[in-house]
Amino acid sequence: MLGWVLGISLVLKLILVLTYGPAYIYHSDDREYLRSAQIWLETGMFTYNDPERPTVFITPAYPGIIALLMKGLGPGIALEQSVRIIQTLLITLSLLLLFRIGQKIVGTPAALWGTCLAALYPPLWLVSNMIFTESLFIFFLLLLIVSALNAMEHPGWRSALIFGLVWAAAVYIRPTIALWPGLVWLWMLRRKRLPFKLLLRYGAVCVLIFCLCLSPWWVRNYEVSGGEFIPLTRSGGNPLLLGTYPYTVPAMFMDEQLSWRSDNNLWEHDRQDTRSALERIEHGFKEQFWLYLSWYTAGKFALFWGDVFYWLPLPGVPLIIPILYHYLLVSLSGYSLFRLRCQDRAQFMLLLFAYMSLLHMIYLAHSRYALPLMPLLCLFAGDTIHRVLIYRENSLTTSVKPPNSAT
Repeated sequence: MLGWVLGISLVLKLILVLTYGPAYIYHSDDREYLRSAQIWLETGMFTYNDPERPTVFITPAYPGIIALLMKGLGPGIALEQSVRIIQTLLITLSLLLLFRIGQKIVGTPAALWGTCLAALYPPLWLVSNMIFTESLFIFFLLLLIVSALNAMEHPGWRSALIFGLVWAAAVYIRPTIALWPGLVWLWMLRRKRLPFKLLLRYGAVCVLIFCLCLSPWWVRNYEVSGGEFIPLTRSGGNPLLLGTYPYTVPAMFMDEQLSWRSDNNLWEHDRQDTRSALERIEHGFKEQFWLYLSWYTAGKFALFWGDVFYWLPLPGVPLIIPILYHYLLVSLSGYSLFRLRCQDRAQFMLLLFAYMSLLHMIYLAHSRYALPLMPLLCLFAGDTIHRVLIYRENSLTTSVKPPNSAT
């Protein structure tokens, strides 16, 4: 059944890419990733938005992969379609990883239901076609979770080494995941999953591998910044600023977005955006305390989990379908998470959900940032479906009484 689900979804996604792929250029980050890769190949300088300055606005993994493909294919439609095909394969492999995670978290039957739900989720079809980091990040996020579960089940040097490598790779794609392994370590310490000495030893190995993998990026950032230590990126000002607009869409206030200017000096933009964001937050809590309090708690949480990533339509799939499907998944998974909240494996996943939610409630709550978590949410929705089916089966069994032997 799993093979049929993955095979059919892969074929249909490939047909979608080959038929409609070129229509899914959003003229946003996708164009900047393509231009960054081309400049990198032509000049050897890693840039973003500004072709004349090296950047620390993004991490290099995704543009680097595009640059490798561009080296063989050149810029153009063949490159873009190749990226989409690779992303389609990554999403399919991600579904396989999702099933493996589900087997450990909710059991095999529920994992199969969850994988089917994820395979049908329209935003995952859309993201296969868009040249964004999501497809690559989803794969490595799920691989990181698999590595963490394996490390908990089979602690040792090898597990620590693999986890450190996957952790570094995920951070090179999207830095927001950087602190989550530390929370996992603290959770394992609290739950006493391993003796403290072993946990400390293996944790040190993970950190060492992570630092070794990130050290080229640190050296490069130190050189291009003129002696400043930049461990990840310098791009927090923009999402921090855009997150200061309570209950509205920041794009409606382009004149107030200090990051959109006539020049391209992102280094200076980040400093100004951070200052402006902190000023807006301070002023907002002083002048409109309850509005900003509700926005930075329930408001952003609801937006993070309630918004649906469906920026461009799929053929024959109107917006109402992914919206209804999304809220069905959130409702079903919410029931399962509440029911399983005291179990270790559910708490392990809740730690990731809470970490990502809190992080984006501080900065910018966005459907695109919640999308990598949706496949994992599907597992708990699958658990609810499986429990309902078991309940119905048991009800039917008990309602059918055996015939009277005397009669």
